[in-house]
Amino acid sequence: MLMRRLIIVAAIGAASIGVAAADENEPLKELDTGAYAEVAKRPNPRRLILQHVPALTALLLAAERKKGTALTKTEVEFLRDIGTVMVVDSEGARAVEAQRGYKDIDPAQVWVEWQSLRSQLK
Repeated sequence: MLMRRLIIVAAIGAASIGVAAADENEPLKELDTGAYAEVAKRPNPRRLILQHVPALTALLLAAERKKGTALTKTEVEFLRDIGTVMVVDSEGARAVEAQRGYKDIDPAQVWVEWQSLRSQLK
């Protein structure tokens, strides 16, 4: 039930910001948006950053609070994959981080970093 709701919320969020599917062979460019799993497949020769919006930390924390128990590895990876990302350069990423007041979880290390963060929040 939680997964179904999360899929619906993610789909509505993506539709509301006008996420357009790009060819998976098209290199990333700044301000591209989409679901992490789709955007992460595309070539990234400029080493741009995929920044979750809202922050992946916030997304996982909200989902875990709503669920009432710890998220499983599968749930954490699923939420990362459907989460909306915006492609930014390193300067843009630093600006967002400064505005948020914290460094977000690295999507490539989502499970390990989420477990570390959860232990700090207890």
